[in-house]
Amino acid sequence: MKSSFHSFDYEKLEDDANIVPMSSALSKTERFFKVGPYILWFGIHIAISLVLAYQRSLADTIYYLVTYIFLGSLIIWLFGYKLFPEYLAREGNINRRLGLLITTNIILIGIGIYAHTMMAEILGLNQISDQYAPKSVRIALWLLMVLLGIIFVASIRVAHVYYLNAVQKVEHKAERAEAELRLLKSQISPHFLFNTLNNIYGLAYLRDERAAEMISKLSKLLRYLLYDCDRPKVFLTKEKELIEHYLSIQLLKHEDSRNVDFYHAGITNNNKIAPMILINFIENCFKHSDLETNPRGWIKIGLEVDKNELSFRTENTFKDEVKDVARDHMGIGLRNSLKLLKANYPGKHEVNITKENNVYQLDLKITL
Repeated sequence: MKSSFHSFDYEKLEDDANIVPMSSALSKTERFFKVGPYILWFGIHIAISLVLAYQRSLADTIYYLVTYIFLGSLIIWLFGYKLFPEYLAREGNINRRLGLLITTNIILIGIGIYAHTMMAEILGLNQISDQYAPKSVRIALWLLMVLLGIIFVASIRVAHVYYLNAVQKVEHKAERAEAELRLLKSQISPHFLFNTLNNIYGLAYLRDERAAEMISKLSKLLRYLLYDCDRPKVFLTKEKELIEHYLSIQLLKHEDSRNVDFYHAGITNNNKIAPMILINFIENCFKHSDLETNPRGWIKIGLEVDKNELSFRTENTFKDEVKDVARDHMGIGLRNSLKLLKANYPGKHEVNITKENNVYQLDLKITL
């Protein structure tokens, strides 16, 4: 009988963990969106005012500054930057809010037109300005400039808000992925320790002298769990040493160590891997093997690295009474290891599980 297992679908833990928060870029972009459009707006109009002051009268310049820059900018800021983006974003009846904004906009534009006309009369510019363009044309141009300004600033503001929301979503996903990774690691370590302490308890209960040696080995494992496992990646040589310590603990429990084989090749100090992934597959072998009851039972573990490709294999004989080994082997530690693989190596790993002739085999390939 043969079955295969290829991948696990854990959508929440994709490559979100590789996303870097963009706080510095966000602060710079915020400053640009806050002052950039207004610097551009005032720069253009101040340049026009200087041209007017040079070519025409001072009254023309004052008129232009008051009507176009002051009144126009006030309306543009009020509607383009404040009311439209913020008021429309609130919850509730959007049609009522939109109608209120349009009505208020019409009233303010009417006030602006009246102020525009009164300012021209006070400064005595009506007759002079009529030589360049009729009053209706000047008012239409003023309205067009204000409306274009509202559209321009509102577009910048909406783009700013959209950018902020997009960055927040990215950072929230990164934070969520990091929190889930920490949770997985926190689940793996206690589960691993629980099984190891169980073995020590069994020996201590029987007053076996090997319990003291097993505790010494366990202290080395604890040192690794405390000081190395919080890092996103550890040297593969460290993970290999962890495997060797764990095997030595298990072999203290089993009298015949000839049935357990660990082969490794190609491991260098340059290779790194996410911690606590491989050890749980090995723990799974001992948990479900028939090593204690079958004199011919065996466990084989292989770890090889070729350039940046890691190949890992575990094989073990299993008990006849286990009907569905693939399902029975899916304990907490194995499930969490598969989730960690999905989180740390999305699209860069492959897992195959087969069972045939009372032999359970797991093959893992990772692109480091």
